[in-house]
Amino acid sequence: MSRRRRDDDEAELTTVARDPGRSGRWLRLLPLLLGALVSGPFLWFSILFSVEVAGIAALLIQLDADTRTLLGVILMTVGGFVCLVGTLVCLYAGWRRDTWTWRWSWAGAAVLCAALMPLLGLVTGTYWE
Repeated sequence: MSRRRRDDDEAELTTVARDPGRSGRWLRLLPLLLGALVSGPFLWFSILFSVEVAGIAALLIQLDADTRTLLGVILMTVGGFVCLVGTLVCLYAGWRRDTWTWRWSWAGAAVLCAALMPLLGLVTGTYWE
């Protein structure tokens, strides 16, 4: 009887319970990974533009520019960092959702958030060399 009980104990220990949805976890991260990869260059361009505009803002302050001009330049200076925070918030919100439609939606929102400054610059013509 003790021999049979030992075999049952070993059988219980060797049985491994597996998560049936384990293989789908990496697949569910695909939209967010694509969103992060696509938004990377846009974020780089937005932050680079904001840093360059900060140098121009310092010169405009020394030249005593009017308030509207200074306000516009300050908004362009802060815009790149707002795009960065917005993109990170969108990616985090998409990571917390479980369905495909929500993940694709949040990944698209992250790309739009990252591309806000470059698109604004193309539409308004404020990018210069």
